[in-house]
Amino acid sequence: MKRILILVSILPLAACMPKPETKIVDTSCNWVKPIYVNKDDKLTNKTATQILSHDDKWKQFCGNK
Repeated sequence: MKRILILVSILPLAACMPKPETKIVDTSCNWVKPIYVNKDDKLTNKTATQILSHDDKWKQFCGNK
Protein backbone atom coordinates (compact mmCIF):
# COMPACT_ATOMS: atom_id res chain seq x y z
CA MET A 1 0.00 0.00 0.00
CA LYS A 2 2.86 2.31 0.84
CA ARG A 3 4.44 1.66 -2.57
CA ILE A 4 1.21 2.53 -4.35
CA LEU A 5 0.92 5.82 -2.47
CA ILE A 6 4.52 6.72 -3.33
CA LEU A 7 3.98 5.79 -6.97
CA VAL A 8 0.76 7.81 -7.20
CA SER A 9 2.47 10.83 -5.68
CA ILE A 10 5.49 10.61 -8.03
CA LEU A 11 3.57 10.19 -11.32
CA PRO A 12 2.29 13.79 -11.52
CA LEU A 13 5.85 15.06 -11.08
CA ALA A 14 7.00 13.14 -14.15
CA ALA A 15 4.44 15.00 -16.26
CA CYS A 16 5.96 18.34 -15.21
CA MET A 17 9.46 17.49 -16.41
CA PRO A 18 10.68 19.79 -19.21
CA LYS A 19 10.62 18.15 -22.60
CA PRO A 20 13.81 18.17 -24.69
CA GLU A 21 13.89 20.85 -27.38
CA THR A 22 13.57 19.59 -30.94
CA LYS A 23 15.75 21.37 -33.48
CA ILE A 24 15.25 20.86 -37.21
CA VAL A 25 18.26 21.52 -39.42
CA ASP A 26 17.68 21.85 -43.16
CA THR A 27 20.67 20.39 -44.98
CA SER A 28 19.11 20.10 -48.44
CA CYS A 29 21.15 23.01 -49.82
CA ASN A 30 24.33 21.12 -48.91
CA TRP A 31 23.73 18.55 -51.62
CA VAL A 32 21.33 20.18 -54.09
CA LYS A 33 23.17 22.31 -56.64
CA PRO A 34 22.22 24.11 -59.84
CA ILE A 35 22.64 22.18 -63.07
CA TYR A 36 25.28 23.57 -65.40
CA VAL A 37 25.22 22.77 -69.10
CA ASN A 38 28.36 22.25 -71.13
CA LYS A 39 28.53 23.82 -74.59
CA ASP A 40 28.99 20.30 -76.04
CA ASP A 41 25.72 19.04 -74.50
CA LYS A 42 22.80 18.37 -76.83
CA LEU A 43 19.57 19.54 -75.21
CA THR A 44 15.95 19.15 -76.15
CA ASN A 45 13.54 21.94 -75.32
CA LYS A 46 11.92 19.75 -72.66
CA THR A 47 15.27 19.02 -70.97
CA ALA A 48 16.26 22.70 -71.06
CA THR A 49 12.91 23.65 -69.50
CA GLN A 50 13.39 21.09 -66.73
CA ILE A 51 16.92 22.35 -66.01
CA LEU A 52 15.71 25.96 -65.86
CA SER A 53 12.87 24.97 -63.55
CA HIS A 54 15.29 23.11 -61.26
CA ASP A 55 17.73 26.03 -61.22
CA ASP A 56 14.95 28.54 -60.48
CA LYS A 57 13.82 26.45 -57.49
CA TRP A 58 17.44 26.14 -56.30
CA LYS A 59 17.82 29.92 -56.54
CA GLN A 60 14.53 30.44 -54.68
CA PHE A 61 15.35 28.11 -51.77
CA CYS A 62 19.17 28.01 -51.63
CA GLY A 63 20.48 31.04 -53.52
CA ASN A 64 21.02 33.11 -50.36
CA LYS A 65 22.60 30.33 -48.30
